[in-house]
Amino acid sequence: MPVRKICYYPSCQELIDTDQRYCPLHRTESERKPFSKAVRYNTALYATSKWRNLRKAILRENPRCERCGIGEGEASLHVHHIIPPRGNEELFHDETNLGVLCAGCHRAETARETRGRRDR
Repeated sequence: MPVRKICYYPSCQELIDTDQRYCPLHRTESERKPFSKAVRYNTALYATSKWRNLRKAILRENPRCERCGIGEGEASLHVHHIIPPRGNEELFHDETNLGVLCAGCHRAETARETRGRRDR
């Protein structure tokens, strides 16, 4: 069975082939970049060996999405910061602030957090 992934459109759970980014419904909107103006506070921290080692350890301990339960071989898994660290290195590396989400659930959670910040 070929590995499939979830459509990149926020909140869409449609499974697509790995060589695609969007499902047929959202393919026409693929030019739209929903987070293109987002400020990236943690870019340098993601490039460190400390983060890469921590990420591997978290994924080894938790090989399934905490939200939908999909496993490592079925979808791409991401390590998610529960409280966005926004450049705070201590919070960025705090294991109690990390969870595992599949790519689709991670996009949906990021969109929810973004909407929450916009509504304030």
